[in-house]
Amino acid sequence: MSETKLYLGVEVGDTSMKVALVDSSAKKVVKVAVLPTETNPIYDIFLFESTLQQWVDENQIKDIEATSVTMPATMSIIRKVYVPPEAVANKDQYLKWYMELFTNADVSAYIVDSTTLSGDDSFGYNELIMAVRKEWVEALRKGFRSRILSPKSMEVDVLSLMNVMDVGEKIKDAVCVVKADFAGVTLAWMRRDELLALRCVSTLSMVGKTEDVAYPILANEIVEQMKLVQTENAVNGVTDVRLCGEMASNEQFVNALTSKLGDYQVSLMTGLSQLPCDESVNPVDMICCVGAVGAALNQMEGV
Repeated sequence: MSETKLYLGVEVGDTSMKVALVDSSAKKVVKVAVLPTETNPIYDIFLFESTLQQWVDENQIKDIEATSVTMPATMSIIRKVYVPPEAVANKDQYLKWYMELFTNADVSAYIVDSTTLSGDDSFGYNELIMAVRKEWVEALRKGFRSRILSPKSMEVDVLSLMNVMDVGEKIKDAVCVVKADFAGVTLAWMRRDELLALRCVSTLSMVGKTEDVAYPILANEIVEQMKLVQTENAVNGVTDVRLCGEMASNEQFVNALTSKLGDYQVSLMTGLSQLPCDESVNPVDMICCVGAVGAALNQMEGV
């Protein structure tokens, strides 16, 4: 019998930590949970570690191979950038120049990383460039006391969602993943190993409104971005929509969105076809913790 190898994924949020434990030997999601916090744990590493340690102890989890962290796209700067052939030799400098020119960001205050989506030296590269505040990265690197829980990697939820769809679903045809959290909505169009388009929708329009009023407004804004992707990014014919995130567990929001997506096939990510959940996993929690599952896959699969 193969030994159990457990990988822990953590997604930070404004008032919660979403955690997922994946067993690489059994190829399944063992546990998921949403852990409430007083503030965003990325701002308080002691709170981060103590909350995580308490959950690990309560569930008697032993021998974690690696811990990985992901954060919402709304907490980072993320862009899909084309690097032309003439800039390939100096790709890092080109991406830094792009960040400085088009984001108005003080690049020195950020840790900037990129991942290649497609391309070669002859035709140039499509790069996904990500920038996260340096103070957050340094806190995660140096602030943990536990060697086991100390994160081995940190990424943005867009990459976590790609991990899930590549490994957990093994998609071939293009899909649109809608990750609807109260802090913001991420929409990512992808096929295997390729990000086609990325959009974020603010949830500020919901502030001060009841669910009856707020959800239809947000649904309209999501649909508007889906239409814009067709015209501005030339991503057409993608009707497979996968829905996850905090609001995806709310029936009223799901109904509001699906009623406006009549020509689309909308499904809730309560489970993954190639990475099944243990029978103890609550489907509602799974919907919220898809990003955390993707973070766990970062170290587990090396994606």
